[in-house]
Amino acid sequence: MRLVKILAVGDVHGFRHLNILLASLKTLINMKPDLIIFAGDMIDGGNIRELRTIMEGIESKFSNVPVISVFGNEEYHEVESELIREYPHITWLNDSITIIYVDEVKVGIVGSRGALEKLTHWQRKNKPVLEKVYRERPRIIENLIREVKKEADITIYLSHYAPTFITVRGEPERILPYMGSRDIEGVLRRTKPDVAIHAHAHNARILEAVLDGVRIYNVSLPARKGVTMINISPKNLSAFMSN
Repeated sequence: MRLVKILAVGDVHGFRHLNILLASLKTLINMKPDLIIFAGDMIDGGNIRELRTIMEGIESKFSNVPVISVFGNEEYHEVESELIREYPHITWLNDSITIIYVDEVKVGIVGSRGALEKLTHWQRKNKPVLEKVYRERPRIIENLIREVKKEADITIYLSHYAPTFITVRGEPERILPYMGSRDIEGVLRRTKPDVAIHAHAHNARILEAVLDGVRIYNVSLPARKGVTMINISPKNLSAFMSN
């Protein structure tokens, strides 16, 4: 079975980092990904129109490539249905799964916003229900990963929030509980997907790690200053970044 080529990016934040994205895409010469993955915060402040400009830039470089995305904290809950309606060619994952065939290889993707260990001040004030959501979500994700692994040749966990604190190092220690959840790290250790992809940590200095055989990539555009290319075989014999 051949390698599957994935282009992954998160935290474009609409026009804020659009120029970095477009410049990075220009550096990808004579290569075309099999899948494009968005790890959330592709827009800013719930402005769904910003995604159109991003998609135009990506589609002008790579046409007819499947795009899979999760929501970030900037894709507000209130605009989820609008995003799904306005961009039906994107497969939106929200505590859900998809399986995509890349030639003979079945790629299973579990997608979620992820979880935080602590609610932000805004969340505590405006969406306290998220405390329960973040407490229950690891169990949901674990069940989804186990389900996908039964039939996929490659299993990917995709989230916006970090599934471990390893790939957010460089952020201030005091804000780590607002970056991700070590409960999800426990899920990865138990279920062992081939790859985990996330964003959210703009200032991280460690952008790749291996956790009990699971390769984890922080694909935050501000952290990397470019998109991430990941090549992976069904047995995870090769996985590496181009940026």
